[in-house]
Amino acid sequence: MAEKPKILIVGGGAAGLELATRLGKLLGKKGLAQINLIDAKRTHLWKPLLHEVASGSMDTGREALSYRAHSTEHNYYFHLGTLASLNA
Repeated sequence: MAEKPKILIVGGGAAGLELATRLGKLLGKKGLAQINLIDAKRTHLWKPLLHEVASGSMDTGREALSYRAHSTEHNYYFHLGTLASLNA
């Protein structure tokens, strides 16, 4: 039996988070691939809301999305860190 594919998504910005979520639902949940998201921060804050953070009208502690919690719910793995090198 062949080893299931491993997909690495570098960066949990809006696109990376959306990709991890979709692939987790499509492939991770069915065990067809192992989806991994790596980001240097533990949480994601939707960037269009930064003006609210700057003005003090938003509490980032309440509004930020935990990658770890989100990954558990959406069938992918979260790794705290940065990409230093890649060996293909």
